[in-house]
Amino acid sequence: MKYFVGLACLIGSVAAVAQAPLHDEIADNMLVYQRSVGGWPKHIGNVPVDYRKKLTPAEKAAFIDDAGMNDATIDNNATSKEIRYLAGAWVKTKNTDYLKAAERGVRYLLTMQYKNGGFPQFYPDKSLYRNEVTYNDNAMINALNVLDDVAGGRGGMEVVDAVLRGPAAEAVSRGVGCILRTQVRVNGKLTAWCAQYDAETLQPAKARAYELPSLSGDETVGIVEFLMRRPNPSAEVQAAVKAAVEWLHSVEIVGYEFAFVSDAAQEGGRDRVFRAAPGSVIWARFYDIGTNKPFFCGRDGVKKATVAEIEHERRVGYAWYGGWARQLLDKEYPAWLEGLPIVISGAAYKSAGSIVVDASGHGDFVTVQAAINSLPAEGQGAGTAAAPRRIFIRKGVYREKIFIEKDNIVFEGEDKAGTVITLSLARDDWRKEHADDWGVATVNLRGSDITFRNLTIQNTYGFESAVNREGHQMALRSFQTTRLKVINCILKAYGGDTVSPWNVGAGMYYFKDCVMEGGVDFYCPRGWAYAEHCSFVADSGPACIWHDGSEDSDSRTVLVDCSFSGYDGFKLGRYHKDAQFYLIRCKFASNMADQDIYLVKTDNKIQWGRRVYYYDCHKEGKEYGWYRNNLAQAPGAPSADGVNADWVFHGKWNPLK
Repeated sequence: MKYFVGLACLIGSVAAVAQAPLHDEIADNMLVYQRSVGGWPKHIGNVPVDYRKKLTPAEKAAFIDDAGMNDATIDNNATSKEIRYLAGAWVKTKNTDYLKAAERGVRYLLTMQYKNGGFPQFYPDKSLYRNEVTYNDNAMINALNVLDDVAGGRGGMEVVDAVLRGPAAEAVSRGVGCILRTQVRVNGKLTAWCAQYDAETLQPAKARAYELPSLSGDETVGIVEFLMRRPNPSAEVQAAVKAAVEWLHSVEIVGYEFAFVSDAAQEGGRDRVFRAAPGSVIWARFYDIGTNKPFFCGRDGVKKATVAEIEHERRVGYAWYGGWARQLLDKEYPAWLEGLPIVISGAAYKSAGSIVVDASGHGDFVTVQAAINSLPAEGQGAGTAAAPRRIFIRKGVYREKIFIEKDNIVFEGEDKAGTVITLSLARDDWRKEHADDWGVATVNLRGSDITFRNLTIQNTYGFESAVNREGHQMALRSFQTTRLKVINCILKAYGGDTVSPWNVGAGMYYFKDCVMEGGVDFYCPRGWAYAEHCSFVADSGPACIWHDGSEDSDSRTVLVDCSFSGYDGFKLGRYHKDAQFYLIRCKFASNMADQDIYLVKTDNKIQWGRRVYYYDCHKEGKEYGWYRNNLAQAPGAPSADGVNADWVFHGKWNPLK
């Protein structure tokens, strides 16, 4: 009996050994270095962490004692690489300590993200520049790529607790929003990204003395690659990618290299020089915002025009030039274009059930109106859950007046400036023979759930005629329309009311990345309107923007991250009915008049008083006091970050879908 008991114990011991988790020395060291907040440091003192180093028991104990230090970071791929390695180590060893540590790392990333979607370089340490939203060295992008894989259950992150997928997906969505908000505009045009941004204002910020606010030829590449991985990319994402690629092409440096050379006179016996190299293509690390000229800084923080002007230590110790964008431009971007769900080939549109309009006769129709007329009205009412009907309009000039009385249609141009719907008509002339405005504009709308994207709608009357050229000329006029989106479009006239989405009781309108040009009140929504990243250009008239919110005290017009320019002395806005204006982070040209949004003398009863609110708006040159921050005085005292499309439309409509 004793024999069998002993044999059973022996068998049990062998089984226990067989079932014990295996170990990975690198993963074990990662457990030692992990901080109590869940992240990892990149250095201990000034020495980079080396997980391959064999640690003594005393060293392990000391590092474990340091777990409470606040040096956890996502810089230099810290935390991101540990999460990925530990998840892979768990797959190989089934050591649950590794998986738990990886999941703590994921929770650290979720915790450190700001509400605006950005990630600081360090957390919880907020000293110096460590709290800035940091793209530098792909810090934020590395973190987002990990969370993206967690959300999608892929890339080795499928082993992570499924409960983290939802929060990770939300974090990625916020991150994309931050990326789109921080893409720098120069003269209204999207360009590239800076290496870091102020955590509150999301304005370009300085990091180390030699890292001044600038457009980055390096970090922009990682951001674009991340955006190109978005499934079914939105129009905003597509526009951001295309603009950044265009910028990268515009600043490429052909025929030069940045190379190490032997130089006995220098410390270490070498130097680094910018020199001719036929066939080479490189990019500078920092480009001046506005001029796109490369610049360089030593530790004195003073801009220099050439890399040869900075001290030797910084010249050889920093990546001032690199071939960062070559693979993106040569391979990745062309492949991405081919895989877009909406592409510029007519064949692709036809295969997706879309209609192609081509003025040259190589599409389904030669006019936009004929394409609209071909659509059935049944089963496509406003608010329908059915997929929108799509009309793709190839490049060309379409001289026609458009009437849209059907719902649920997307109009997609092949080229923003090259796909042009145009008409020449003065409202005064139209009303001489017509009882109302139906037909007064280039595009006339009664349908709802309508989207215009990537095209130009214009009324050229004021540019062509010397008669009453500053009167009302409408490019777009809506009537009963309740939901309208206009994205990456040019809306242009010379006179007043260029963009007139009018449904004061129920109208909801969303504009993004648009250029609007005209005269008096050339952007004049009635009801609820939200415009972001739009440029407003005044040709004439006493005010750019106007609003009518007289049927509901809640209705409002909101302009976020928009810019205003025009003739000398142009005025910002006015109203003569109850209105409510919100301007958030808007930019005004230096020649704008010193005139607040004003009430026109009127017989209309103003029920709710003056309601004009500003936050973080600035003017080139001398600032005016009337647009000082007063958002806290608005109803409900909303925060600037809370003033978004969902807030404007109260959840009744999500124009970002």
